[in-house]
Amino acid sequence: MPARPSLVDNAETTHAGALAYLINDHDPHHGLAVATGYVNLEGLHHLAVNVTDGRAVRILLGASPAPGLSAMPLLPHFDRAIEGLRQDRNLARFPPSRAARLQELDIWLDRRDVQVRRFTERFLHGKTYLFGDAQDARAALVTSANLTNAGLSHNLELGLANYEPMVAKAAFEWFDGLWETAEEFKAELRELLFPDPGLIDPQTVYLRALLELFDAETEQPVSPLNTVQLAPFQRDGFRRALEIVRRRHGVIYADGVGTGKTEIGLAFIEEYTRRRGSHALVVAPRQLVRHWEERIERALLPARVVTYHELATDEQLTPSGTPKRARRLTIDKDVYRLVVVDEGHALRSPNTTWQRAMSRMLGGERKDLVLLTATPINNGLWDLYHLVMTFALHDRAFAADGIPSLRRLFVTAGANERDPENLDPDVLFPLADMVSVRRDRRFIETHYPNAAFPDGTPVRFPQPVLTTERYDLDEAHPDLVLEVVVAIDELNMARYRPSAYRIGGEPEVHEDTLSALLQSAVLKRFESCWRACLLTLERMLAAHDAFLAGWEDGFVLHGEALQAAAGQELDETGLAQWLAENPVEECAESVDLFEDRFRDLVARDRSILGRLVELLGQMDAQHDPKLKLLRSVIDKSPSQKVIVFSTFADTVRYLDENLPDPLGDRQRVTVIGAETNPDERSALLARFCPDTVVRPDYQPEEGEVDLLLSNDVLSEGQNLQQAAAVISYDMPWNPQRVVQRYGRVIRLKSEHEQVHLTTMLPEPGDLEEILSLEAAIRRKIKAARTFGMEIQVLQGEEEREIRSYARRLTDGDPSLLDETDGEGMSPSLSPEQMRSRLRRAFEEGEAERLRRLPWGIGASFRQGPGIPSTGQPGVFFACRTTTGDKYWRFVEAGAAEVVNSQAPILRRIDPGNALNVDQPSVDLEAAWQTASASIMEEHNQQAASAGDPVPVGPIQRWALEVLRNPLAPVPKDAEDAYLALSIDRNQPVRSALGAIRRDHESDLISLTEAAIRILEVVRSYGLRPIEPAAPLTAITQDEIAVVCWLAVLPAASGAGGHTGAGP
Repeated sequence: MPARPSLVDNAETTHAGALAYLINDHDPHHGLAVATGYVNLEGLHHLAVNVTDGRAVRILLGASPAPGLSAMPLLPHFDRAIEGLRQDRNLARFPPSRAARLQELDIWLDRRDVQVRRFTERFLHGKTYLFGDAQDARAALVTSANLTNAGLSHNLELGLANYEPMVAKAAFEWFDGLWETAEEFKAELRELLFPDPGLIDPQTVYLRALLELFDAETEQPVSPLNTVQLAPFQRDGFRRALEIVRRRHGVIYADGVGTGKTEIGLAFIEEYTRRRGSHALVVAPRQLVRHWEERIERALLPARVVTYHELATDEQLTPSGTPKRARRLTIDKDVYRLVVVDEGHALRSPNTTWQRAMSRMLGGERKDLVLLTATPINNGLWDLYHLVMTFALHDRAFAADGIPSLRRLFVTAGANERDPENLDPDVLFPLADMVSVRRDRRFIETHYPNAAFPDGTPVRFPQPVLTTERYDLDEAHPDLVLEVVVAIDELNMARYRPSAYRIGGEPEVHEDTLSALLQSAVLKRFESCWRACLLTLERMLAAHDAFLAGWEDGFVLHGEALQAAAGQELDETGLAQWLAENPVEECAESVDLFEDRFRDLVARDRSILGRLVELLGQMDAQHDPKLKLLRSVIDKSPSQKVIVFSTFADTVRYLDENLPDPLGDRQRVTVIGAETNPDERSALLARFCPDTVVRPDYQPEEGEVDLLLSNDVLSEGQNLQQAAAVISYDMPWNPQRVVQRYGRVIRLKSEHEQVHLTTMLPEPGDLEEILSLEAAIRRKIKAARTFGMEIQVLQGEEEREIRSYARRLTDGDPSLLDETDGEGMSPSLSPEQMRSRLRRAFEEGEAERLRRLPWGIGASFRQGPGIPSTGQPGVFFACRTTTGDKYWRFVEAGAAEVVNSQAPILRRIDPGNALNVDQPSVDLEAAWQTASASIMEEHNQQAASAGDPVPVGPIQRWALEVLRNPLAPVPKDAEDAYLALSIDRNQPVRSALGAIRRDHESDLISLTEAAIRILEVVRSYGLRPIEPAAPLTAITQDEIAVVCWLAVLPAASGAGGHTGAGP
């Protein structure tokens, strides 16, 4: 037997070892008395597994002050110590192997001979472990070590064990004196460590999981506004948007069309100007400026309103030499603290002048940005990236939220992919929820069924009635559609693809893309209106004649072809945006550089174009079946006020020229894009909808009209709800266009019970021909964009996609009206639905119960009919590390896959009204081992790379090298510029640096001049060094706790639903 311990320092002899010796060395009738200033679960468990001989045990719990805090009241220190026990308990309740130790402690504390008291009269600095009692004192270990695992084994402690009866007796008298004044605490301790959570069903666990996601933002108080009056759903949205802005300095407010986003903008303006005493700026399209000015004036709020183009030409936000540069902002840009942007999706394109101006606006003194838009995504996932980067300002803005790089996140989501099979927008679910508020019409109707505006008006939308009207162009010319579609398909588009015929060259992707976009535009113009198509064909014919004449003179002028294409109204094809992002220059080259077949193919296309011009030239308005149908649809409309939308200005001109005015008893106004200046546009709209464009009971001087013809310039932002009918004269080629067109009349506070939405389409057989060619062109575009990659372009995929959309349009599918953004922010999984569910539980008094639930709770349910859960069965874990980092994992049945993305997990764990399954045959321990290993791998990889330098793109790397080059002397304060550029910035900054690099590489500027211009970019964009996120530290499995778990079981055999193998 080893010698009795005397000096105990956790080096040669540990306190745990000394206690074990003393317990074995003293008969069980000698009791144990422990006084400790701090205790944790490991310390209590150490006693439970070592004192198993029936020995009486007294534990006196006190509180030790933290260094420098001894002047604080005692009870908060004790409560802090007890809170540590609560955290220990949470960590110990799962998995089953860990919970077994808690059960051992439970059994031990249940013994009558184990007593616990707490001493709260004074701080307890002394720690003792005494054997015997005052009458028969056997040993006293007096030490600095608390009853914790670290105190007993690891910390640098110092204790002396004394076996002299007189000394041990004195120690007992000290202990007994404290014990007599202490309070019984065993019952409270057991309640703390072994709480009764009550009935735990799948619904409770699901709500607890939602609390993990949303608790930080629930029940945030917002003082009522004085001027701007909001409906309940707007108040809730505004409250959440304010919280997002507080955290992120920006928000994408993406409620559906017609839900009153203007009111949200006004509420922000009141919050900032009236409550915070700050300045606010509103940026809006030209056609909405007057609307904003009137609303701001009516609300008696101070705010400056400018157009996008005014923002892009303000002298503070644009470099010298910018055309029309002038003073647009009346005060210094850094005085503003709030910028509200209406139709904020205009900032989706990173290379526009207004995006560059906005980046400069938001630089320098920090400002908050509110983007109001119903369609944050239109062309792809990068749309959302550019919107977020507008206010995030740099790539690592969300590093503290587990997103080390925004760009890498979007690449992982498939933003570069053109094959939808390779897209994974679920990856973006957490980010989208962090930065956006998005509730559609159906959400508002469902969750606010009896709500009303402050003026008593019900929160109600008119019921949309979607119909399709068919026309047959063959009535005017037999087989017209077939002949035109076949001819367009035969076009080689060689005129727009010169690189494909350059001797020894390679085809350029951007030319293939352009040519396909242009071919698609010709087709869409034909579907819209024969006259609009004819005008485009005549312009293309002239361009081909010019090319062939140039060839005869020995040169090829091909940049001009792209510029000419830019002049076409082809925005629906995406061509305008493409050209903005891929600028081209005129280029005349010798025909000797090109293959002879280049000229032959252009001549062949010229012949096809001539045939098409001749064919469409036989048409006239008098015998146009589509125009005739339009007159009939207008005549039969149940609404007196009717709006007719078309994609193309040429189509609207044709209608304006060939429809009688008045048409029946309806006089009309016509608004065509840029041809109608803002003042004229406002006056025309005031004649059509005076009550909503100006004010109720407004009487236009020139009289009120009931028919409006317009291209899609008016399909964004305008409130035209006096009308109850919208006719799409041509096919809206994506759901966003459907939403924007019909959103002009499906609005809150509409006086109509129903609104009638009509789409005019060709006869089914003709439509099939058009759709087939459009699908083929889209495949060409996709193939061009994936050139050089091993990505197969599937023939059936585009046709399925476009036919599915056309079928829904034809069938009048009302769900189209809620598809506000395509991929990336799918309404099928709505965080707002989940928030509403959690809010409802809170309103029913469940908030405190959910928050007080111990960790480690779990339940099981089966998938099946009527149960929302979809996907593979398995086990879900909501976890936290001891430092508070949150991780979710779903281990599929048989550990086939570990899912770590929130969106697919949320789809699987919604139990609906499913019943709990008692004692499911699930190996929770094995599933936990898999989940925790995945969490450790992710966390520790991030921890290991925390100190690594953050890579930046090649343009910024070049700029950093210039600033570090000793041959380019720069001011001393250039160090801040270097640090500011050491993290990836948004596209406008990279573009500005790219222009400097090109000038330097072309020997237009010296190295020193390049350095000076780089510093000017940093200054003009207000770039500042970024504080790095707090580094992570590596963890072990013992530092991961399970907040809650759910076992998702497959549907019972024969019950339908998922039938995969159970876990």
